[in-house]
Amino acid sequence: MTQALDRGFRPVLSNPNFRSLWGAQWLALIAQNAINFIQLILIEQLTGSTIHIGLTVVAFTLPGVIFSPLAGVVADRFPKKWVMVASNASRVVVALGYVVVLTAAKGPWQLPLIYGLTFLMSTLSQFFAPAEAAMIPLLVGENRLIAANALFSLTIVLSQMLGLIFLGPLIVKIARPTGGFIAISAMYLAAALLVASLPSDRHQLRPRPAGPSPWQQMWSEFREGLSFIGTQPAIKAAITQLVLIMTLVMIMAMLMPGYAARVLGMSPEDVVVVFAPVGVGMLIATGLVGRWGHGLRRIGFDYIGLFFAGLAFIIMGVLSLGYPKWPHPLLAAFPQVDISLITATILLVTVIGVCVAAANILAQTTVQQDSPAFIRGRVLSVQFMLTNLVGIVPMLVLGGLADLIGIPRVLEIVGMGTILIMALSFALAGPAGRPAWLSRRVSGGQTDADLT
Repeated sequence: MTQALDRGFRPVLSNPNFRSLWGAQWLALIAQNAINFIQLILIEQLTGSTIHIGLTVVAFTLPGVIFSPLAGVVADRFPKKWVMVASNASRVVVALGYVVVLTAAKGPWQLPLIYGLTFLMSTLSQFFAPAEAAMIPLLVGENRLIAANALFSLTIVLSQMLGLIFLGPLIVKIARPTGGFIAISAMYLAAALLVASLPSDRHQLRPRPAGPSPWQQMWSEFREGLSFIGTQPAIKAAITQLVLIMTLVMIMAMLMPGYAARVLGMSPEDVVVVFAPVGVGMLIATGLVGRWGHGLRRIGFDYIGLFFAGLAFIIMGVLSLGYPKWPHPLLAAFPQVDISLITATILLVTVIGVCVAAANILAQTTVQQDSPAFIRGRVLSVQFMLTNLVGIVPMLVLGGLADLIGIPRVLEIVGMGTILIMALSFALAGPAGRPAWLSRRVSGGQTDADLT
């Protein structure tokens, strides 16, 4: 055990420069996730409108599509240390800008200013990640890169839970959104100071060689990847599932603060009652897929999981719509089973977390394994752009519907749409891309695999 640790994490963690970068990553990612939570709660408190929350989700999602190519170029052409320092220091200023807007900018300009700050905060965040990733091998060397990346990957997952489920709700409860933005600015300042302590990476600015601009290169690669995907039924089906899953995540982020406040009758910041079980479900899914992933893939759990996720959304909508009219407990026909709407919600969103996370891992594996190495990067770039872009319009439409017909009805629509798109992905996969037993059920006879 000691030798394994010595070969793995111990030499990396004994590197003070790595610890500084890792600490900066912890602070920056927890702050980023916490500020996303505070933004959603703030808009719910100010507007009580789902469409406005949807606009907030767009504001912190869209920069990832627009500025990722530029961020990669900046990380390649400028000293990475100072790119990270500038990113974190700028986010200190933007976080304090929220405080100024909330205290001084009352009236009709307040919401547009908040959206603008949210967009700017997300834009600045795009520049930290590629510079950080490029800095890791310079600090630890190629031999320690796997251990270093494992620690950084773990940080990404845990920081989402700490920021969204723990820190965000806690500081909103204690200090309200204004105090939360001050606390987050302090975290970004600490991250900037940690990165400033790193050695310079001796980078010299060089003129860009002649050739296509980064934007032209991006669109050229996008078209090449899209053309390849069009010839691969299994990859088309998997990317359809991944687009659906990312859209569901965005829709849940948009709907759940209002669900907590307007359906469950809680404070908007108590949406952690919904977010926490989703996180638990995702952790359960990670363990299940890690242990039995091959078996789950063989039975087509990506399709099964999305079906049950859609069903859970429908049940959640039906229960939350009818519950105020029903006697207590919820299952009146079985009084020994005392299930409140909150308890039912926790159970259902846990199921959604398990099903969606497992389907995401399995679909992502299909994309990676079925894409040849020579074009895999372009396929993944198409996937990234589609998963971030396609969900924006349906999310805003559903946000408007939530304000018109209510969140419970929208949950039913989301559930039915999930099942329909799951069926579309099944059709796109074709016989060769489907699990054998599902293909046999649909065709009522032999599959291609049975004939070979």
